[in-house]
Amino acid sequence: MYGVEALPLVQSFALSDEASQRAVFLRVYLDLLAEQARGREPLPEDWFEALQTCLAKAGARERELYLAELAKAYLFREARRGAARPRSPRPPAAPLAAGLARATDEEIDALLRRDRTEELVVLAADRRARLRPDHVEALAPRARALARRGDRRLADALLGREPIGLEAAGLFLEATSEQRRAILLAAQRAELGRRAAIGAALDEATASRLEFAAIAGDASEFAAALAAALGADADLAQHIAADPAGEPLAVALVAIGAPRDLAVRVMTARDMRAGEGFPRIHALARLSDRLSVAAARRVVGALLGTPARSEPALAAAPSRQAAHPSPFLRREGSPRRAMASPETTAPKAPNSQRP
Repeated sequence: MYGVEALPLVQSFALSDEASQRAVFLRVYLDLLAEQARGREPLPEDWFEALQTCLAKAGARERELYLAELAKAYLFREARRGAARPRSPRPPAAPLAAGLARATDEEIDALLRRDRTEELVVLAADRRARLRPDHVEALAPRARALARRGDRRLADALLGREPIGLEAAGLFLEATSEQRRAILLAAQRAELGRRAAIGAALDEATASRLEFAAIAGDASEFAAALAAALGADADLAQHIAADPAGEPLAVALVAIGAPRDLAVRVMTARDMRAGEGFPRIHALARLSDRLSVAAARRVVGALLGTPARSEPALAAAPSRQAAHPSPFLRREGSPRRAMASPETTAPKAPNSQRP
């Protein structure tokens, strides 16, 4: 199977600003997918890169049509391959031709297990595909790993699915500030009705290490100290600390129980070295009073791949009845006994003027 660079005319169609020429490229791409379904070797990677360029140049409606056609092709290919295997649990079915909008959970699970980037991007980008929260959670580590290598396609496709929920917390570093607010709001809502997390405050040695490294401008030492406090690898801690908007570091400091004054000094020191209008201290001001420790730990746990355990929901309030209630309290459900008033115990005299 030739790479697209060996076919310069077809490659130029993918790069074209003309919708008619992009449609020709897509037709060729779909034909090659059909050949794959017949057992041919997989497409070289540069074909998918050309496809992404074609989709990026397409308008919204054009892109939606392209994605629908690609979804049909991918699912049909998988159905053909499943039929070729002995004792396939499910033969090719007509509904597969309708695309991802009618894909079952089992079919989506099969695409996730195959773990092929081109298929996962198409799956996540098709808004009609019924992805469950656990599907998004499973795709988040893959999307984060690709984004660190400079390929944001899967991360952007997952974060573009609305509404953004807590299942996208694993992509917090790849999200925009608006998307991060949505994730944090979902984390806060998940903690409603639960006991407030009571965790140990940050120990003095780690606090001093973080503060000294921040003030000294030692980025590697600060990342190492943050990694030790979070229980994370140094690479993740470096990404959290280096984020220019400051939300990931603010969330991390809340999660590890950093005192407010320490967090202010750390953020201020990093902002002063960056010289970009103090975005980190502004992020801390927005989040520190509104973000609970439990919600921050949920987000950090998603980044670490170890979701934080939250406290159980609050039980119903116990009865307020005392062990030895007052004899003057009225019992619920007990028959009311009529008591004679002391003022009316004596019988009235006939024609009496007394009340």
